[in-house]
Amino acid sequence: MPIKASERKVFIKAEYKAPNVMKAAPVAPQLNSKEMELLKYILEMRYLSLAQVIRRFYDNGTVEATIQRMFDLKYLYCKDKELSDSSLLLVTQKGRDVLVSQYKEIQAPAVTRSPMPGRLNHDMLLNDLRIRFEELNFLKRWVSEMCMKEMPFFLRAFADLPDALCKKNNGMAYFLELEVGKKHSKFYRDRIDTYLKVLQMKDTKEAKIEGVIFFCYYEEVAEMIKAQVPKDAKGVSVLTYQRYFPAKKDEKQTEYVH
Repeated sequence: MPIKASERKVFIKAEYKAPNVMKAAPVAPQLNSKEMELLKYILEMRYLSLAQVIRRFYDNGTVEATIQRMFDLKYLYCKDKELSDSSLLLVTQKGRDVLVSQYKEIQAPAVTRSPMPGRLNHDMLLNDLRIRFEELNFLKRWVSEMCMKEMPFFLRAFADLPDALCKKNNGMAYFLELEVGKKHSKFYRDRIDTYLKVLQMKDTKEAKIEGVIFFCYYEEVAEMIKAQVPKDAKGVSVLTYQRYFPAKKDEKQTEYVH
């Protein structure tokens, strides 16, 4: 079990200065499997908080040393000089280049230069949802929106890509949408209509994608979306986010500021 944030002291320094000594350009250090997975995971999700990285890759305390090494090699970036649990970690272009050069079979998305203030809460909640599903062994593979941008079929099928494609252990898959803020009912109806069309496409069926699940942070939003689903529609489900994150009484949504 991951140790609680309140019990953890963070000794990672995000800022690294090389010694002022003239040296030949070093060969990029070989990444081990944990380092590769960590960089790939953050790259796929745009960014993760330090707490999320430690929770996902927790291994009796050695993950902090891995994170520190990635900062020392300038493969990770954070604007904070001293890291806290809420600090946001991003993969640098150098980190992506090393990942791709050493593991050419990886289809790595482009780097995210900085967090997106307008969707930061959404992205962090989505990170938590992926981590939770992996803890529950719900997933064989998570294909993020960033990865779908590299796949021609999804770009043809959607003007606005899903948040993820979740592949289950039984070989089937479903699109995932995380809804946090309230939108106009027409937006939800148009979105549902798009999914109903995509689910009938040959490529979708060959990929064994059987539906879409809308995860809603607020019950009010879930009810709005349910009201827009045609009665004869198949493959559209609406669930509440708290189904997998039982909130304490009067607990408010975590606010991330960057």
